[in-house]
Amino acid sequence: MTRYQRPLLIVNPVSGRGRSLRVVQRVRRELESRGATCAVRVTEGPGDASRWSQRAAADSFDLIVAVGGDGTLQEVIAGQARCERKMPVAVIPLGTANVVAIALSLPWLVRPAVENIVNGRVLPFDVGYLPDHDRYFILMAAIGYPARIIKDSPRRLKKIFGVFIYIWAGLRAALRPSHARVAVEADGQTYHFVANTVLVSNIGKIGDINLKVSPDTSPHDGKFDITIISGRTFWDVLKIIFRMLTWRWPLTRRLRYLQASRLVIRSLPPVPVQADGEMLGNTPLRAEIRPDAVELIVGPRYG
Repeated sequence: MTRYQRPLLIVNPVSGRGRSLRVVQRVRRELESRGATCAVRVTEGPGDASRWSQRAAADSFDLIVAVGGDGTLQEVIAGQARCERKMPVAVIPLGTANVVAIALSLPWLVRPAVENIVNGRVLPFDVGYLPDHDRYFILMAAIGYPARIIKDSPRRLKKIFGVFIYIWAGLRAALRPSHARVAVEADGQTYHFVANTVLVSNIGKIGDINLKVSPDTSPHDGKFDITIISGRTFWDVLKIIFRMLTWRWPLTRRLRYLQASRLVIRSLPPVPVQADGEMLGNTPLRAEIRPDAVELIVGPRYG
């Protein structure tokens, strides 16, 4: 038996290079073999997953399973963040990067994933909100280098080359770093930098690949962790990535940290902005934290 009786399975039909519709039926069979009664809804366009997620409690569901990539999950999270009655959200990762699934230490195979859905821990997570875009994010928003990677990774190439297009775009951007004068207003106090990247992290620790972008990043503390990176050369970028991978963050002219629950980032000249892998134009970037806005089922190694 399962503790969830009425799961709603939301599936993106183009995720997993066409495998998602087969996978969602396997997930359905696994859950129904444990006594659940599932409903499957297939997205047809932007906004479907968010709308269904927001109405899930009113439609008498007690669990949402997002079958797809980070974009599908982001919509589900946005729907939950907009409603008062929360319910657990699970993920079956089938996207290009699946960064959220990695950060949550989730199983990737269907049977272990369903076992984790049934028996895994449910934790409340903070969610970032961008009022100028009416958009929520779970991982991070960023200006500069990460946004250039997304900008240089068009969707049509992701379908062909998968995660390798991100690696290629990252190397290209690292070889030609650009800088801007950046003002960060954090909880009412303004700081000035010359930087090529500012990360506004909610989930900043990805334990399965030993990456932690700042010393104290937690999606459970009601604050963003803001990382300001001022690497001027390709070698500076490599050193900073090495520090993140080895969990060493000495304060230097190239690497600074702030925390805030509300912030505004302005730059001269304007630089690209992305949130959870989606391009959002250029600076300024306004963000605020929404504490405990979503409940996520995490993997056994999460912590």
